Amino acid sequence: MRTTEKVNEIIESTKPITCVRQCENKPILAIGYADGSVKLFDRENEDADPIMFSGHKKAVNCIEFSSDGLLFATGGKDGVIVLWDILAERGMFRLHGHKESVTQMKFVRGDRFIISTSKDSLIKFWSIASQSCFYTVMDSRNEIYSMSLHRDESILVAATSELELLVFELNWKNGAIFEQEVKNEEPSAKKGTIDDAEDALANMANRYITTKLRGRVIRQSKGRALQLVPTHDGRFLVCVGADKVADVYRVFSEAESVKRLTKKLKSAKRKATSESSAVSEDDVTKDVTILVTRIGEMMLPHKIKWIDVVKSVKTEEQNLIYKWYALLTDNTVHWVKMTIEMNSNAVECDSVGNLDKLGHREDVRSLCVSSSSSLLASGGGNEVIVWSTHSLRSSLTLTDNDVKDVVAVNFVPGDNYILTGGKNGEIGVFELSSAELVETRKAHTGAIWTIQNTPDNEGFMTASADKTVRFWSFVLVTEGSRKRISIREQKVLELPDEALAASFSPDGKFLVVALLNNTCSVYFVDTLKFFVSLYGHSLPVTCVDVAPSSKLCVTGSVDKSVKVWGLDFGDCHKSFHAHDDAVTSVLFCPGEEQLFWSAGKDGKIKQWDAVKFILVQSLDRHTSDIRCLAQFSNGSVMFSASHDKSIRCWEKTDEMVIVEEREEMEREEEYEKKLIDEDDVVAGENADNEAGVASSKTSSSVVSAENIIQAVDIARNEKAQRAEDPNHEPHPLIGAYNSKSLDHFIVDVIAKCRASDLDRTLLLIPLSYVADILLAIASCTQQQYKAELCTHVSVYLTRVHLSHIIASSEYVPIFEQMNSKMSEGVEKLREITGTNLAALRLLATEMEDREQVKMFAQIELGTDNPKKKRKGRKAVLKTLA
Repeated sequence: MRTTEKVNEIIESTKPITCVRQCENKPILAIGYADGSVKLFDRENEDADPIMFSGHKKAVNCIEFSSDGLLFATGGKDGVIVLWDILAERGMFRLHGHKESVTQMKFVRGDRFIISTSKDSLIKFWSIASQSCFYTVMDSRNEIYSMSLHRDESILVAATSELELLVFELNWKNGAIFEQEVKNEEPSAKKGTIDDAEDALANMANRYITTKLRGRVIRQSKGRALQLVPTHDGRFLVCVGADKVADVYRVFSEAESVKRLTKKLKSAKRKATSESSAVSEDDVTKDVTILVTRIGEMMLPHKIKWIDVVKSVKTEEQNLIYKWYALLTDNTVHWVKMTIEMNSNAVECDSVGNLDKLGHREDVRSLCVSSSSSLLASGGGNEVIVWSTHSLRSSLTLTDNDVKDVVAVNFVPGDNYILTGGKNGEIGVFELSSAELVETRKAHTGAIWTIQNTPDNEGFMTASADKTVRFWSFVLVTEGSRKRISIREQKVLELPDEALAASFSPDGKFLVVALLNNTCSVYFVDTLKFFVSLYGHSLPVTCVDVAPSSKLCVTGSVDKSVKVWGLDFGDCHKSFHAHDDAVTSVLFCPGEEQLFWSAGKDGKIKQWDAVKFILVQSLDRHTSDIRCLAQFSNGSVMFSASHDKSIRCWEKTDEMVIVEEREEMEREEEYEKKLIDEDDVVAGENADNEAGVASSKTSSSVVSAENIIQAVDIARNEKAQRAEDPNHEPHPLIGAYNSKSLDHFIVDVIAKCRASDLDRTLLLIPLSYVADILLAIASCTQQQYKAELCTHVSVYLTRVHLSHIIASSEYVPIFEQMNSKMSEGVEKLREITGTNLAALRLLATEMEDREQVKMFAQIELGTDNPKKKRKGRKAVLKTLA
């Protein structure tokens, strides 16, 4: 943040990132994606491949790590919570219970339980041991977006769509003690008003916690509360709303709460004495500000999207200083220093630094490449940024108070000046050498949507929403001791309706203007006489471009279609249903192939053949509306700007695009998508179960299942052919896996499955292949070959197909072999492990006696008495080779 230089970046998926979480105890970064997958990255080993988990059908909303960093939970928009084992790289189970999107989760009580919030207005308490929900809080009637735990998990603060924060008091108890207290309660205390019968039955199994709504705390930020972020010491809490103001709250400790209660009681008694009225101590203790109170706010320039706090805190006399990082809606990151005076609760926030020099603060509405293809100009908001096309870094930012709402940019021939067009109808002329605005001109009364140089490069034209196209020329004027370019109006073309786009033909003969009345008008450039009207779109035409041959014209419209026209007679050659939303830009590729690009609000860029009328290829890296396209003069590089705050650079490669192969790949993707959408039937599970299989079906799990089935078929054929011909050459795949036997080959193929997808892959294996897999596993376990994997697969397949196995007598000899072989193999492994462990302990004892040091010191937990701590000599140990 001090140098504003990018240190590193992670590019591992084409899907949008929906959440990011850093493990506090381990160098692990978890990233959730919109397709429901999660990837874990090792920050200490950047070269290591990420671990991928797939357990949600919709986007991942939140990620939470356990305190030891060995487990993590994910909550998705599908209302499902999935628990994952990081060491085993495998899912444990999924929890069903929420009816809407899960917004946040917390591991509590030594990672034994999980607390989750959801948009269904419920707060649920889950037991990891029993894989079930044992308690549900239903005091909120609105969507819950975030929560925070304080004071050793005894205070829970929930943020909802209301202008209040809910404060709950949590009383954690031992199960046996809780049952005894429930028995001693009065009958009236056992009554409750619970609307949901299912949640009422679930709460009857609760033996661990009681909750009480202590009150509601008002917040000042507008809209719904999006996020609650506590400081790491738990003293303060920041609430982010749909505003540029974040509320700051103080959470008092038990001692501070007692002092505040005493003061409030004394104040209430004095007030009651003066007013001759009685005061109730219960009324004072119900005041929620004894626990949590608002002390100030954090004001930032724009709306806050996300916020986080640095773990360290600095103390200066009575002040505590915290460092915060805030992501704003204008695509900037701010570094904020928050100073809190403990005695007066005064809050002071100062912006220390920000990342606002690396890109646009608003949507990019126009792109233009210089004639030398060395610079790219992008206009959006109140600024124009000039980028180097070689380094793809910002080299210059052009701003001025007179330039606002830039929607069109263009390089002046020579690449020394840039023209800008705004929504207010003004043209700005920027000089690149000085980065100054040298001239402004009120050219139109409406927005200027297009600026384009004339084919002879002696001037330019502007197309505007005021129903005119104006032609301008460049002139050289003298200012003091220097000369600069100025612009002068030459002629005006009146239009029947508002112009949304315009384009010259490369030969300089025609000007094609896209109009709001669903048509395109073609004019002669020299006389400005009307030539022909291109009509056929059902909605306004938003973009237009002319082919390099000047014989074809392509138009895009809000009606989602792209039409190819002939400029000889104005006839429509072909109409494509190009996009799933409005078409925003079209661009012909240079050359004789007659190829052109189209971009739309569906976030896709497509290439078409204007002669053969076929789709050539599709690019779908953008995640939102695409505003504009630009390319090099030779077509080797193309740029696209999108509403997702990104400008992407596309490079033309030498790889041949075969349309038939692309169509075949699309059909395969559609088929795989149908397979993924189909629900699998898992033995012993139904839709009403709270717990289920963690992983979800993905394309990789389907491919892995097909590979296992293929391996079993190969093994069967090999056995039959070897019986007929002992000199038979083995299948090439067996040699590729370097397997010693057919049983090893089957296990090797299973081992190639991704660990997180293994369970879901095994569910896709038909029953007719299970017997062969179990026999191969038994043989490999006997030889101690990948025994851990073999035992897991055998147990899982047996559990899934248990009903069929019990009902069929053909599995009896199979399980007899498994019982003898696997027991023998596992017992040998236990003996080897025990022998190695005993040898290591003996080696450690010998080293301790020889070096007079203690290699492993026992950590004492749960004691604060220094006399009880074990004393031992400490020394720095080196790794022995």
